Amino acid sequence: MKPYYKKYKIVFFLVLAIATYSCLDLEEKPLGSLVNDSFFKTESDLEAAVTAVYRPLIQDPWGGFASTRIWLPLMGADDLTTLPGGNKGDYREFDQFNPTNINAALPGAAWRNHYNLIYAANNVLENYDKVDGRETFINQCVAQARFLRAFSYFWLTRVYGDLPLVTSVITDLEMELSPVSSVYELIVDDLNFAKDNLPSSWPGEPGRPSSWTAKSLLSSVYLTMAGWPLKDESKYALAASMAKDVIDNGPYTMEDNFADLWTMANEKNNEFIWTIQMTGIPGNPQLTTIVGYPTMPGEESGWDDVFFEVGFYNRFPEGPRKEATFHTQFVDKQGNPTITFENSSTKHPYIAKYRDGALSWLDSFEHLYMTGRDICFLRFAEVLLTYAEAQVMANGTPNNDAYQAVNKVRNRAGLDDLPEGMGKMEFRDAIIEERGWELAAEFSRWFDLIRTEKVEEMAALKDPLDLEPKGTVDKTKYHAPIPYGEILLNPNLANGTQYP
Repeated sequence: MKPYYKKYKIVFFLVLAIATYSCLDLEEKPLGSLVNDSFFKTESDLEAAVTAVYRPLIQDPWGGFASTRIWLPLMGADDLTTLPGGNKGDYREFDQFNPTNINAALPGAAWRNHYNLIYAANNVLENYDKVDGRETFINQCVAQARFLRAFSYFWLTRVYGDLPLVTSVITDLEMELSPVSSVYELIVDDLNFAKDNLPSSWPGEPGRPSSWTAKSLLSSVYLTMAGWPLKDESKYALAASMAKDVIDNGPYTMEDNFADLWTMANEKNNEFIWTIQMTGIPGNPQLTTIVGYPTMPGEESGWDDVFFEVGFYNRFPEGPRKEATFHTQFVDKQGNPTITFENSSTKHPYIAKYRDGALSWLDSFEHLYMTGRDICFLRFAEVLLTYAEAQVMANGTPNNDAYQAVNKVRNRAGLDDLPEGMGKMEFRDAIIEERGWELAAEFSRWFDLIRTEKVEEMAALKDPLDLEPKGTVDKTKYHAPIPYGEILLNPNLANGTQYP
């Protein structure tokens, strides 16, 4: 059996965050700042500051991207659910459309880490011009900071809607909320700079965004802007154009076997466009908990944090993709089959994608629940589906390239081509379905249902074994409430579009 740590070198996280918050004097002025006047002198200083921007992506192993809590505000989608009782109340609130702003896990799931990253990015953007260095190097550092800031704001505005739009290192505890449209203006501006200034690749450094990464994310941003709440349909053409550039000219390819995407040995594959890099060094707390016990059934000594809804499983098309997506045959500690999910305590299938690395009987075993699995947020299959959807919405009828894009995804899944001659909305809806199947439990389903205003439709398809909504299912629940602790610090944050 292999030891539970990895041998490969960590790319980004050897340097500790150099940006630290100063104390706040709340009696005099509710402002604070990042102190770096004496720091930014050399290229090495700038590179260290950029490294600090990456750190919040993994800073909290029990929240955000390093935890199952990343799914917390996404639980209203039709793919994932949780236990009906016990200590999963934070997840249930969102799964049952009854979220509160005192949800204990929400700040770690989708607030604290993102704003830590945003402040660290702003630190770079306000100080890079003090550095005496090569122009190309400096621009690439700035582009990384702007890509990461855009990524965090894109995540946050899809979760919360209106946001405090922080573009400085100053902490302003009287800041007003900015509308979604203003947040997207910043996101697009950041990503355009990133795509124009990042290199096409970073040999040996897979976690850094490239120009192709920025274009891929920008295609997703444009697609989202075309839907709810902005409904700026002019962005469909931009989404299609950006995605088509990535498809035709980028370095990405589809893996032949869907199941191979999720093995630890194949983390650095040509389909993954951008992944958050995790470490497996013994004793290092910065390990992802997104696999293992948190997403394993109780019959395997797991934590039952999140698992699939029965209704979603029943609607899912048969084939190799379904087999690789769902864990349906539970096993003992030696990997021997025990019972099927239908006979288990929850009677729900579990997530299969993230199990490798946490199974003690396999050579890939690292640890039961703390493994070094990289977390993928952009992959080529999604870009193909983005292009297909954006093309038909921009032009009214699907062209041959759109059919080829979606059929490439379907054929790998063991499905037939979509029928020729489909109308605009029929084709669009088929793509939304396909995105649900292909990207199941990959942090996108809730956002897709929101932008296409299909939340209510999918909630009505719940199986009787799934949790029933306790609150109303309507657009008041499309955005999460801003955490109450943040409102206590700044009451102006209580005046946005979020559900109270």
